[in-house]
Amino acid sequence: MDYEIVKDSDLFFFGGRILYKDNEAILGYTGSFMEFLIKGNKASLKIRTGNNETVNEPGLRIYVDGQPYKDMVISDVEGTYEIFAGDDGEENVVRRIRIVKITEAAMSFLAFSCLNVEGELLNAKDKYNDDKRKKALFIGDSITCGYGVLGAPDSEYTIREEDVELSYAGVLTKKENLNSEWVSVSGYGMFVEYTGDPENILPRVFAYTNFFYDKETREDYSRFQPDVIILNLGTNDSGHLGDINILNGFKSRYESFLYTLRMAYKESAIVCVLGTLAPGVYKYVGEVIDKVKDQGFENIYGLELPEHDVEHDGMASGHPSPVTHEKDADRIAKFLKENKII
Repeated sequence: MDYEIVKDSDLFFFGGRILYKDNEAILGYTGSFMEFLIKGNKASLKIRTGNNETVNEPGLRIYVDGQPYKDMVISDVEGTYEIFAGDDGEENVVRRIRIVKITEAAMSFLAFSCLNVEGELLNAKDKYNDDKRKKALFIGDSITCGYGVLGAPDSEYTIREEDVELSYAGVLTKKENLNSEWVSVSGYGMFVEYTGDPENILPRVFAYTNFFYDKETREDYSRFQPDVIILNLGTNDSGHLGDINILNGFKSRYESFLYTLRMAYKESAIVCVLGTLAPGVYKYVGEVIDKVKDQGFENIYGLELPEHDVEHDGMASGHPSPVTHEKDADRIAKFLKENKII
């Protein structure tokens, strides 16, 4: 039986910033997902993506009843993919299936339009409305995306080595059982990108559900009100802060973005972290935090992370290794608990 994937259906549950357009649910950011309950033995999903180069083909991970089932790379511009195939004789078993986008929005999207099931879908609305977990919003760059985490130390660029679930944010989410969303873009900064270009910055895209697909649809901040926001930006700016104009611009933009977050998420704790690939830069973030606190800004924290230890923990495609991501996740978790944020 075919089921159209539509907004507000009781048969599907979505997480992350999902853009609903032209009878499709479009997943952009890392960590965004679709979940459903199936009573049957097979499920196939119609998926569309862009005309991507091989290095930018999006990846997804499928879970069945909370356990990893398989990973997939979507290479065709449009096709129908088998998501799940059960054993004969288990047609009446109810299974929970989650499809997670593990690669980022800037490189490619996944548009879901129709799910075919041999069996039936069950109403899942009541199940998901009862989620009592703490909510976290991770805002960052390639580190938060988990870029290169599967790669060799000096691996060349390919999105296939990105896995958000192995990033510090993904590890923290699993360890602390958080309900998390991501807004993270490789190469982007707070005031300039890694090349020094002021166009490609996170504050520019943040207000949109998926800026890279649709530059008109604004995000409804009321949809997801996090208990905590982990803001990890500045690494890509760091190589350009020797220019006093860029440094001043960085601090000014950081301050204004904090107020943007506070207007959107009035009750959220905001934790500003930096340091893994940008040693010595956190001090500027600390100056901004002190300034906004003096202005009456509340429920804001700062945490300087140590530079990653390449000698002992390795490197992954010029980025933090899985070991470093795990250590940073533990450091942040400890900080959140000490400050009674989670």
